[in-house]
Amino acid sequence: MELFMRNIPENLDKFQVKAALAKPLHSPDFYNRQSNFDVHLFRPQPGEITRTGIVMIPDIAVARKFWEAYGTSRPTSLLFFGETRIYFSESTRPTPDPDIVEAVARAPWENPTWERERVEREKGLEGTFVSLQSIQFGWMCRDDVFSIESEARQPALLRFDQTRRELQVAIAEDYNSPTEHVVAVKQSSILSISCHSSRFDGQTVIFLQLEIPPIFFHRIRLLSSDNPEPYQRLATLPIVNNRDAIPYTSLALRLVLMSPNGAEAFGILSDLANLRNIVTSDTVEVARRGLFSRNGLLQMHISIRHLDSWQVAFQLEALVRNLFIDPKEAVDLVPEVKGVMKSYGKPFTAQLLKHFAPRAKDFLSTSPSSTIITCFTSFVQDFRAQGDLQLDAPSDPNFYASLHVTVTPTSMYLSGPFIDKSNRVIRRYSQTSQENFIRVEFRDENNLQYRFDKDIDGVGFIQARIGPIMRDGLVIAGRRFFFLAYSQSALREHSVWFVKPFHDPQYGIVTAEKIIKSLGTFRKLEYDRTLEFCPARYGARISQAFSATDAAVVNVDEILIRDDITTADGKYLFTDGSGGMSEDIAREIWRLTGRGRDHDDFPHAYQIRFQGSKGMISIDHTLRGNALSLRRSMIKFDAPGSNEIEISRAINQPTTYYLNRPLIMILEGLGIPYTVFEDFQDRAVRETQEATRTLSACSSFAPDSRLGLAFRLPSTFMRLAKLDLEVLAKDDSFNQLIHIGVYHVLRDLKHRARIPIPNAWTLVGIADTHRELGEKKVFVCIKHREKGVFYLEGPVLISRSPTIHPGDVQLAYAIGPPRAESCFARESLPNTVVFSVRGERPLPTCLGGGDLDGDLYNIIPLNDHPYFAPQKIYAPAEYLPPAKEYVDRPCTMMDVADFVMKYIVSDVLGVVAINWLIIADQKRDITALQCLELAKLHSDAVDYQKTGRQVELESIPKARFPKPDWSAPETIDSLPNQGNKYYESQTALGKLARRIDLKEHEPTLPPRRPRPRYGGRAPVGAVNDLADELSSIGLEDTAVLTIRAVIEPLVARMFTDEFLSIASRYSLSHRFFKPLSEEELIIGTITQKTTQPTLRREKIAKIKDANDYASRRVREALEGSDDRAPREYLTYAWAAWILALREMRKGTFGAKAFWWITIDAVFDAMREVEEDENVEIRSSPSRSRLN
Repeated sequence: MELFMRNIPENLDKFQVKAALAKPLHSPDFYNRQSNFDVHLFRPQPGEITRTGIVMIPDIAVARKFWEAYGTSRPTSLLFFGETRIYFSESTRPTPDPDIVEAVARAPWENPTWERERVEREKGLEGTFVSLQSIQFGWMCRDDVFSIESEARQPALLRFDQTRRELQVAIAEDYNSPTEHVVAVKQSSILSISCHSSRFDGQTVIFLQLEIPPIFFHRIRLLSSDNPEPYQRLATLPIVNNRDAIPYTSLALRLVLMSPNGAEAFGILSDLANLRNIVTSDTVEVARRGLFSRNGLLQMHISIRHLDSWQVAFQLEALVRNLFIDPKEAVDLVPEVKGVMKSYGKPFTAQLLKHFAPRAKDFLSTSPSSTIITCFTSFVQDFRAQGDLQLDAPSDPNFYASLHVTVTPTSMYLSGPFIDKSNRVIRRYSQTSQENFIRVEFRDENNLQYRFDKDIDGVGFIQARIGPIMRDGLVIAGRRFFFLAYSQSALREHSVWFVKPFHDPQYGIVTAEKIIKSLGTFRKLEYDRTLEFCPARYGARISQAFSATDAAVVNVDEILIRDDITTADGKYLFTDGSGGMSEDIAREIWRLTGRGRDHDDFPHAYQIRFQGSKGMISIDHTLRGNALSLRRSMIKFDAPGSNEIEISRAINQPTTYYLNRPLIMILEGLGIPYTVFEDFQDRAVRETQEATRTLSACSSFAPDSRLGLAFRLPSTFMRLAKLDLEVLAKDDSFNQLIHIGVYHVLRDLKHRARIPIPNAWTLVGIADTHRELGEKKVFVCIKHREKGVFYLEGPVLISRSPTIHPGDVQLAYAIGPPRAESCFARESLPNTVVFSVRGERPLPTCLGGGDLDGDLYNIIPLNDHPYFAPQKIYAPAEYLPPAKEYVDRPCTMMDVADFVMKYIVSDVLGVVAINWLIIADQKRDITALQCLELAKLHSDAVDYQKTGRQVELESIPKARFPKPDWSAPETIDSLPNQGNKYYESQTALGKLARRIDLKEHEPTLPPRRPRPRYGGRAPVGAVNDLADELSSIGLEDTAVLTIRAVIEPLVARMFTDEFLSIASRYSLSHRFFKPLSEEELIIGTITQKTTQPTLRREKIAKIKDANDYASRRVREALEGSDDRAPREYLTYAWAAWILALREMRKGTFGAKAFWWITIDAVFDAMREVEEDENVEIRSSPSRSRLN
């Protein structure tokens, strides 16, 4: 709404008028909202001492109230500037452009004083630039000389874009050209800037070293700013004289000024852009060494391509791609590498190069006189001394060694092999053949996922950069790989599978096309006739074969295909995704996949992939023998012939119930008081903080938070506490671990509202196939390690994440213990929620459109938690089957590739979710029209992976500023410094977030560049006491020394090199600049702040998997085969523990992790000795050596 203003003193400017208007508009009389508005002042008429203007108030409620108070013929309030009264009337101008109104509404309110300063700074920046005569890209050599490898010798301008926070070098194609190429350097990516006079060429230069490569784009300069053409992002700068060097030489730039006077202009620019504090005058030595010349790169590629080992060639190219060595050094290394292959074999050489990679640059940077040859030769000798443990070759067929390629806008980086969970396709081939598969991730330069940028044509760039790779293949070390497929979880991470043609002893020549054909039949299916015309759905069906699973080869005697149980009108399926199995099959699966666990206590339900079907199978007491029952809804494509049941998840334990932000917003909207959430959060904070005080408290905190489980920290804490070693809780090394764990939990509480609710559960859903339950009845049997077996009874509040519609939370009734004659008395299906198959609509479909193919449901028993009883329940959303995107012919894998590229730039699920939360907070109403609209869009966005129909960004209702304080990114350290972008939210989310101050809990980590030797200290008191304990066992020193010689390679290889690889691989930082600390790896978290916390959670999950596998391998090495006696096991564990202690004292990276594994092994071995020899070897520890 616009109001006309008159009688404004002509000496006042826009900012003064806005400041005066803000006083009433932002007062409690006007809802105390700091909503935005805009002012436009007209020029005063000649001779006039006043002027007129317009105030635009987008918030209609505020505008009308202001008009009623100040603008009517009889106003109740008056506004003065000094002694001059300002008059308001309705504007007679045409209705303003809705887009302009919306832009003002969505912009944050800015204090007019700050706005004036910003506008003046921007005006200053618009007129401030530095004239350049050339821009040079190069390589920082080991002797600190910058080698110029590529340059554009033509006039350019250096300027600063305040809106994008970028230093930009703009290079016009020619003098009159309306277009320009731009090299944009994010301010946050600059490590250092030096402006100095160079001895190399006598020129005044600006030298930049970057953490993240610049962005290259091409744009039109002369279009009207009202409708700007989007920038065309580029993979390289096409006007340089050596494009081939750009992928390797974009982290060091040398800008040659047109004249020495430019240094003064750069000083002004630095001040206006707040860069002055990082600008120095340090000189940099310069040369032209031609390390990345076209001929040099060609020679390198030929040399690597001719290596007759793919694994060795991959590792050598990785050294160059990851910027550890230059191409000339790579060529020099080839003869040495061939010599190592000849002497020690290809697997040894590949492992050696992998472990040499993260060390090479650091090792040589301190020895500039060393050559790559002398460094490599020395490393070969060290590596040989470690033995050949083949840690990259997993013995478990459910794991494999995977190679990874990260494709960025300007380059690609190679890593691995890493131990990853296998899948149906990978397991089919021999271990040797598995190396022909690679995982390819598409990431932006900062190692984060691509995000929408309003200035850039993202679709065009993805097509130009990724399109040729997806369609024509990716060449690595002279081998061409082709797009194969993806899993659904991998697609969310923008990760896909590629494969190169290979010969397999069993299957002959294998190609991507042959693999897809071998999976089954996807065309002309009676039950899904349109599948072959929907690329996204076709890709989703293929993805079933690429889901990470454990394999159980079970001889299934009978496969029953049963019709689904439907509603009377056939609209809904009660059994969608829920099948059955006999008890014999359940036992056999656990025997094959349980990895030594108790085979008598086996899961009664599994999430599976079998042939062309997927879903849940649970024990059906009516099935005998090895029988499997599948519902027709479970069958997605035809793939008969295999008896391998793939296990995605074994349901052997109940999961703790956690609240989250969307669920809290919904529950508060249903009438749950804020104090309920506050009480549970305070309890969680209290228990978390108590964990820092004693070992026994830590032992319960760690498993609840799922931290340190790979190293068995909870049980080790408890054992140490029982030995009266509480002094360990005061040790610095121990404290560092626990504080990182505490920070992880508190961060989740503050930024995710992840609040645990005791005696509430998250369970997988299955169907009541025996039709015993009435409508809206559920059966829940909990089988808990500590609490035993019990049944939920009475009303329960049930939901399923994500919750976003008011009707996504419903009430059901749990029937409690089963009757003696009930089917549930014969089979209680522990740790599942059994849903009724009666009524007009299945309850799971009411809960965010859920089904029973593995969805998890959140259950609060209201008898235990009556304060969660809602005051009202809304009708669920309809969640109709979504529309799909089709092509007019049977689709191919190229259509699937096109969908992947489209998905990368158009997945808006997170955008929809956060806008829903913010608007619900702003309106204090989960039933607001915009919220309901967003709930529908959210459902469509969730289905996008399977339908191919995207949610258009323009269709999403946008949140306006100011936004609630809880929505501020964690990367913002101080909200007061953000002006008025955020308001103090009065919803439960705002109050909960403000109760936790993370700053006082932020851990102080060591420098994020771990080296093979890194300072640390061992918990000496605990070591002495345990040494006293073991002295009574009578372990022979000679045996310990002999075994230690065997164990030493294990710690050297596993926890010096493997941990360094894991630390680099899972860091959020670009390339290898900031690997994770050892403490983060042990706890299983990442403390680094990020704008993409979802990506961090995904990496944390992978850290835990990697840690679990690595620690299990070490335990297996210490335990040995079944014929290793308990006392020998104890000797091995003790020797390894002593070795870990020695390495800790040296400061070896990874030794702390090894220490925790080996101390657990010592305790485990002591228990076995006690049981085997019927002796008590645990005594009260000597206290004298603790003081």
